[in-house]
Amino acid sequence: MGTRQNYQRNQRKTDGAENPLHVLPVASNLIDYTLNLTDNTKHFPKKVRFTLVNRIQDHVLSIYEKLLAANEIYPIRSAEDKARRLTLQRDALTACKMLLFFIELSKKRGYIDKGTFEYWTKITLDVKFMAAAWYKAEQAPAEKAEKAGPEGAEPPAQAEG
Repeated sequence: MGTRQNYQRNQRKTDGAENPLHVLPVASNLIDYTLNLTDNTKHFPKKVRFTLVNRIQDHVLSIYEKLLAANEIYPIRSAEDKARRLTLQRDALTACKMLLFFIELSKKRGYIDKGTFEYWTKITLDVKFMAAAWYKAEQAPAEKAEKAGPEGAEPPAQAEG
């Protein structure tokens, strides 16, 4: 059947690496888990709703938003498109790091237990590592082009004399 999952599952880069779009379902799972956990007043009391919980939820939603926006810049038609895409990917990675900090803070303050901390950290790191791999793969062609530029150019003609 031509479902979205089958389409995403069958999309591969020519070198066998997974399509960057595969980070989006993982990020979506992170959102579901985070919202379910932070909306539970047994874990996060109402007194931290406007300080900690809102920031956690904002960061987890920001991760998905930035990854989706980066993915939507395709095809890359200019250096500005490339720079914008890399910036969005970098911003998503920063949001992952901030979310990891808030998860650790939640553990230190006693809002979550060790098992919840470990699982939440694991799924956040899954998103972070996938986004980092995508970011690195996006940077590689640009670096190769920069290195190939001077080498591929013809050497200047020497004056006889």
